[in-house]
Amino acid sequence: MNLQSIASNPRSIQLGMWFSRHAPERVGHRLSWWAADVVCRAKPTVYRIVQANLSQVLGPDAQGQALERSVRQVFYTAVRGYFDLFRALQLPREELEAMVDFPEQARTFARSLWNRKGGSVLVFPHLGNFDIAAQAIGSYLPEPQVLTLPDPSPGFQLTNELRKRAGVEVTPLSASALRQAIKRLRRGGLVSVAADRPVSDLDEPIPFFGRLARVPSGHIRLALKTNALVVVACCFLSPKTGKYTVHIEPPLEMLRTGDREEEVELNMRRVLDVMETVIRRWTWQWQMFVPVWPIPLEP
Repeated sequence: MNLQSIASNPRSIQLGMWFSRHAPERVGHRLSWWAADVVCRAKPTVYRIVQANLSQVLGPDAQGQALERSVRQVFYTAVRGYFDLFRALQLPREELEAMVDFPEQARTFARSLWNRKGGSVLVFPHLGNFDIAAQAIGSYLPEPQVLTLPDPSPGFQLTNELRKRAGVEVTPLSASALRQAIKRLRRGGLVSVAADRPVSDLDEPIPFFGRLARVPSGHIRLALKTNALVVVACCFLSPKTGKYTVHIEPPLEMLRTGDREEEVELNMRRVLDVMETVIRRWTWQWQMFVPVWPIPLEP
């Protein structure tokens, strides 16, 4: 059972959109739990990937039932996230905004990013559901350019089209997309990237949760080139309210030493420290479905 192929298939996404339009919210959320339970019982490859990733974050004390509960919660959050996103696209704006909590501190940080000289690079871990937050908080952020994986599959192309409906400019990674991002940042704009998913063997390994990982450094290079701020943010699902909550960390200015590679490594470490704090806080919502670290072979 290749769940990643199923999830990225355009027909699966279209079916999910149809179901989200017609199913009551409580039914969609219950079925999300059922789907997560099925995955955890079947234990396909993607289950073992998520389990290995969470084990590195949670440490050696997270084993057995506690680890399995966290893995099940990850799959629940992922399935529910798509259901809620597809449903939100059909709602009037006031109902959509009611699905998201946007605390005043996060609003203050967001407002500070408007038209800042040098722009801002917004960095997201794969946590919670930022796509749905973007639908609701567009008035607080300058229209962002989102850099996504190059050569997206047909399913991800459809997902990118949904993002564009919210006024987000989605550009799969390429030389022209990077040039566009540099121009946008120099005009005081906003560029958004995910920075916790390995994408290239050309990235130098760096400690991430205590173990070397090839996480991307492009966001740091962009910020150094344009004098942009780097801002770590996420949108987590609150277990208390059942709503998505926007969380934005204080913006970071890039430190300079005069040696570009030294600057990249120094600032990578600073940003990863913040991302580790955020991911640890909501580990059970970290939807990382590719190996961040090599998975040991089973005996």
